Amino acid sequence: MLLSDLYIAGLGALIPERVTTKEAVSAGWYDAAEAEALGWESVAVAGDVPAPDLAIEAARRALEGSGHTRADIDVLMHVSCNHQGPDMWSPQHYVLRHTVGGNIPAMEIRQGCNGFLAAMELAGTYLAAAADRTAALITSADNWGDPLVDRWRATPGGLFGDAATACVLSRRGGFARLVNVRAMSLPELEELNRGGEPLFPPGCTTGVRVDLRERAATYKGSQDLVNAGRLMGETQRALIRETLDEAGLTADDITRVAHQFVGDLGVLHRLLEPFGDDVGVSKGVWDFGRSVGHTGANDQTSALHHLVSSGRLRAGDRVMLLGAGAGISFSCAVVEMLDAPARAAAVDATA
Repeated sequence: MLLSDLYIAGLGALIPERVTTKEAVSAGWYDAAEAEALGWESVAVAGDVPAPDLAIEAARRALEGSGHTRADIDVLMHVSCNHQGPDMWSPQHYVLRHTVGGNIPAMEIRQGCNGFLAAMELAGTYLAAAADRTAALITSADNWGDPLVDRWRATPGGLFGDAATACVLSRRGGFARLVNVRAMSLPELEELNRGGEPLFPPGCTTGVRVDLRERAATYKGSQDLVNAGRLMGETQRALIRETLDEAGLTADDITRVAHQFVGDLGVLHRLLEPFGDDVGVSKGVWDFGRSVGHTGANDQTSALHHLVSSGRLRAGDRVMLLGAGAGISFSCAVVEMLDAPARAAAVDATA
């Protein structure tokens, strides 16, 4: 979907202090052989800070640099993967209460690790639906340190890192333009993240630990896993091509790629293959991602924030954001820089 006059006015990120994989191996939390094979350096760990509180801080930082007031925000969308607090509670309204307040709509987006890009597309359509709407605040946060998730072993090839990101999408202007966003689904692969676990009663109500490796292993045998990986790769590459074609661009027009953070280098090369075998990895953000862990729906926006705030982008550069989540869902977005990084409204923030 091509977007007209939709801008990133503010971008904020909160990355907690890191625990190195060497420390984790020494403590017996992480397998030494896997640490050597996958190349993760460290993982961001927020301790006992609730995910919505991380999101509130990221939102504050995004708003500070956006040039927008609270009154400019017409909708809030909060993105989550893991539990945010008590069941049957509304974290999006908690975030709204402690950020811009008021009585605007607040929505929670549950699209797994693809959630932030899905929220960008939804926010773009919401703002375009009425002439008097100015801006949307999107927040995302997860803390994976709860008793039912082992951040060091719960997902194949990955380590879960805690983080929060936020952006102000505006029709009025900003330091970057959101050119377009496209999405696809592969519902026939939803079982990959379900495995043999029953739907009722939900495992989170009976104390079942989250083990995505075990769930994937129960998916109809190893050959089907190979076929599933091939299908996911083909689908994501097709989505990349369609997104570029719609925007009148080629892969050579993309300066950097903000992708999901994965420890499997085969998957990483598959993600970046459309951008050239020789330059693909350098266009990606693995050097940053390996230092924070897989941060759920925050990977792409924390990577974009890192590229902007560290001065790695200049006016005219284009960044492609690649998202994938359980379901299986995929999204692809193109962001074009309008201002030099020195002027960009992204607060370089870690905690």
